[in-house]
Amino acid sequence: MPSTFVSLLTIILFTLLVNGYGQCELKDITVGTERTNREVGGKEEWKVSFINTCKCPQKSLIVSCDGFQSTETVDPNLFASVGNNNCIVNGGQPIGPFATVGFVYAWDPPFIFVPRSSQVQCG
Repeated sequence: MPSTFVSLLTIILFTLLVNGYGQCELKDITVGTERTNREVGGKEEWKVSFINTCKCPQKSLIVSCDGFQSTETVDPNLFASVGNNNCIVNGGQPIGPFATVGFVYAWDPPFIFVPRSSQVQCG
């Protein structure tokens, strides 16, 4: 009997996880910044990556970007200000499961981008 109970409990938990009940959170967005070893306009160039480490897409990713500047043009479809020291990533479009969206900019020192909000699209 205990073996049947454990098996049933395992199946229920697995089903809940597969159906998205172990949903993603904002903490499932990882931000990485790395130097490209290029200079643009006398400033170091940096590559920023926003990585969705969740099994579900996340859209409308907003990150802090207080004082963001670049001597290099940044594609507004990838990263743009939305006011109140916030920027939107990927034009608000979904970042797929385990996918990365990024852009490059040139400034020194590098900026720290902190995820503030997103919308999870599970199930």
